[in-house]
Amino acid sequence: MIRRLPQDDGQTTVFVAVAVIALLLMGGLIIDGGAQLRAAQRATSAAEEAARAGNQAVDIAQLLQTGEVHMDTADAVSAANAYLDAAGADGNARAASANTVTVEVHEHVDTVLLSLIGIDSLSATGSATARLATEEPQ
Repeated sequence: MIRRLPQDDGQTTVFVAVAVIALLLMGGLIIDGGAQLRAAQRATSAAEEAARAGNQAVDIAQLLQTGEVHMDTADAVSAANAYLDAAGADGNARAASANTVTVEVHEHVDTVLLSLIGIDSLSATGSATARLATEEPQ
């Protein structure tokens, strides 16, 4: 007598469907997550460059009068924001202290695979601070 095994028709189809969805989600995390990391690197790079540009705004009048090196904070913030505008970066600069400029840049990345589950974009932020060196190196 031949014994028949229970029917398992369609079980492979369900497994394949679940596996494909899982692979798409993992691919989305890899591809779109990588794009977000690159955006964060670009934002940080733009913030660093803008902070450096702002940090070059030395108060020349005070330097000539007293010999002391101080930052012109208004010019520093203006120079950093001008750099961000020229670079096409979305961000802002502020004078964190008398000799320090802080810049924060925001980027948004449209997703490729994660948009299939309703995540249409990811955001990334980069920030940098530059301090004017007022002491001579030893």
